[in-house]
Amino acid sequence: MTVVRRWEAKVARGDLGDWAATFRQRVLPNVRKIDGFESVTFLAGQEDDPAPVTVLIRWRDMEAINRFAGEDSAKTVLPDFMERFFTDYDARATFHDELLLETK
Repeated sequence: MTVVRRWEAKVARGDLGDWAATFRQRVLPNVRKIDGFESVTFLAGQEDDPAPVTVLIRWRDMEAINRFAGEDSAKTVLPDFMERFFTDYDARATFHDELLLETK
């Protein structure tokens, strides 16, 4: 069963595009190399500024998450060059079993 690692933060609305682009260019290539990575989704709230954002990374299992995050799998994984985008962020992630994912 897929395990979703959920992490939340706040990003200034004007920085959302740059944040996603920086992740795609500088972080995602390394994450894709981790055995067990399945997908990543960024969600941004529409009303507030800074925008509440949720990062959902889907993994094959907890062992894959440990390869990504280390022994403390809930600890925030945040490269120094990404910190500038966040006005606030959770120190820890949460984990969820994906029970249903429907696509077109």
